[in-house]
Amino acid sequence: MISRTRMVKIMVLMDNQIFLESGHVRDDIPHVREVIYVGRNGQKVERIHIQADDTTTSFIYKPLTNYPNKGKEVWLQENVHVRIPEVHIPKILYYSQELEPEKEWMVFEDLGELEHNFNSDMMLKTAEFIPYWHLLPTSLLPEEFDGHSPRVKEIQSFILSKDVQMRQICQRLGFLDDDIAYFDQNILRYDHLDLETVVSHGDLYPLNIGEVNHTIFIFDWEYVHTNSVFWDLYSLMDITSPQYRRLVIGQDSRLAILTKYISVRESLQSPTHGSFIAEYHIFSALYSMWLLLLIEEDIAQEKFEKSALLRQYNETSEILKIVFDYLKYTNGQFF
Repeated sequence: MISRTRMVKIMVLMDNQIFLESGHVRDDIPHVREVIYVGRNGQKVERIHIQADDTTTSFIYKPLTNYPNKGKEVWLQENVHVRIPEVHIPKILYYSQELEPEKEWMVFEDLGELEHNFNSDMMLKTAEFIPYWHLLPTSLLPEEFDGHSPRVKEIQSFILSKDVQMRQICQRLGFLDDDIAYFDQNILRYDHLDLETVVSHGDLYPLNIGEVNHTIFIFDWEYVHTNSVFWDLYSLMDITSPQYRRLVIGQDSRLAILTKYISVRESLQSPTHGSFIAEYHIFSALYSMWLLLLIEEDIAQEKFEKSALLRQYNETSEILKIVFDYLKYTNGQFF
């Protein structure tokens, strides 16, 4: 955490206009730029080390990495983040006034070196904070705020349109005929997954979660939108990508994370419904099958490096088998 003294120094530096409207540091101020990552549109997110007034400090410089989300993170800090003080979110200290998306940028506080990992302990800690934004009124968000993935009804329709490929995937995973019939009737055609819509972070995969001195911070809120209560949990625990390696968690860990979320909801006088855990597993099974179908298309079209897609395919297959076995074992009746 940034100390109060250091924050005061930072704000003094900002008042002295270190950053010009272009986003560049003033020519007379010594500084070093360090690329942290490159956004989806090729823009670079950087750590900038600055020396001014005998003070050396650093900031995180972030240009707009997804043009449709212009102004969104600043709006969220001013209208949403102030309502969830229980959740640790990096502060935007300064931002451009430009109207053109290509010229938008923000300066965040620098929390130092972050620890990002995919272990179940980090997910369990994160589950404690998700209910705080899930319980915000959905009316807070403008209607045009949207995520980057289809909703569950679209997923079900897509899988139904790929019936032959879906059955082939099930067979390759070792599903028996009665398993495929169960998937078709009890998962693919399940009709109650969109009964609770919440304010969703939208991109809560583990690389958007960092731990500093045993404190969990949640980053990159640009995909905030309203969605199923299960989307953030799925992003946290089970979503896969060719761009990173997913540590597949065991079923005991998955149940512990879901139970933690449920217990916090109860403590906030907003309990989940009785079939919450079973329905999460249905949700995860649907999205995992959807991903397997997409990965097969990506492999055929050579969209990504094949080895990365095959790794993602294996991770997603393992997740699908785990959540499916749970549903078959419990028949969706437990919890």
